[in-house]
Amino acid sequence: MSKTPAELLQTFRRDQIVAAARDVIGENGYEQSSVDQIAKRAGLSRSTVYEYFSSKEEILKGSFAAHREELAETLDRSIQRARGIEAQLAAFFEICLSRVDQNREFFLAISFPLPLDEASAAEGPGGTEFALVIKHFNDAVDRILEDGFVRGELLQPVSPADRTCLGTLVVGAMGARCRLDAPPPLEESAAQLASFALHGLAPASGRDPQGDG
Repeated sequence: MSKTPAELLQTFRRDQIVAAARDVIGENGYEQSSVDQIAKRAGLSRSTVYEYFSSKEEILKGSFAAHREELAETLDRSIQRARGIEAQLAAFFEICLSRVDQNREFFLAISFPLPLDEASAAEGPGGTEFALVIKHFNDAVDRILEDGFVRGELLQPVSPADRTCLGTLVVGAMGARCRLDAPPPLEESAAQLASFALHGLAPASGRDPQGDG
């Protein structure tokens, strides 16, 4: 069903506010940013912003929610196009790192002491929504690993401990990249991370665990 003009305007305004918030927070940091600054950047009145979001934290949550929905679609398409577990992991990492490249200042300004397995326990402004982004990352990786095992590309299922290490690698790689003034090429970084993740988790078919085959 197509949206009504009123619904289209509402979506446009929310996107407008979220985009302005990313810019303002990226420039000033979360604590130093205000709703007034965000409204000014969006070209809207303060009262108009409050018609869509009740607080600065709600704007941040809206930013993560919009990011999560678009990210889910992009991740699924990229993973489906890739062939083989290592290529799928590389596609996954490339999508994650590309989001950092597109919003470097924003990612740099936001810091979360975030558990990787309990979205409800996330701390920090907007933490619960950000945790749902991480949950989608984890779900995508789980599908890649499970399918790889079914196809025989992994000789054994990945253990919970190793899976936690991989989740940490994802978040750590994104955090590290946003702090680099001149990060390595995206495709190269993604391929290196995928290779490290795969061969550090479990032996792949046809690969000698001792490195001789």
